Amino acid sequence: MNHPPPYTLVLSDKTKPASSSPKRTLTMKIKRPNTQQTPITISIALRTSSNGHVDDATISDMEYMLQYHEINFDSVTEIIDEATNYVAGVIPTLDDVTATDLDIIFKVTDYNPQAWSRIDLDVYTIDLRSNRREPNSSEENDICAICHHELSTYGDLNTLLCNHSYHHQCI
Repeated sequence: MNHPPPYTLVLSDKTKPASSSPKRTLTMKIKRPNTQQTPITISIALRTSSNGHVDDATISDMEYMLQYHEINFDSVTEIIDEATNYVAGVIPTLDDVTATDLDIIFKVTDYNPQAWSRIDLDVYTIDLRSNRREPNSSEENDICAICHHELSTYGDLNTLLCNHSYHHQCI
């Protein structure tokens, strides 16, 4: 029986002249065609060593974000290897490394049928909208867990599972 790959990966890059010190980003776009999730887009700082290879902190950030979004470990390792090799090939081709902004984009299409259970940020935000409520009298002098103003000073509230309340507009 022939199984489809657990993911596909497309790597690309964008460059433009830097107006100050060069900005380096790594943009991960994760799509899950077998689920109802909207595409997930994550940008992290792209840090490289002097020879153009991705540094350990960037690799750690990539690994964390991919695993957080339920990409399986073997696939994460392969994706990181391909991305770091791609970056190492792009850096030497830049006309002026010190004056060029660089954004490495990798698009992952994840075919993991089990990933549908992960609640991504969009789904969570929709859930927060449906849980909006007015402050009650017992919260009159409580403060927002985010902005630290009184809960009664602004409109709608949300409450987390840990019972911390905050103003809806603070998120």
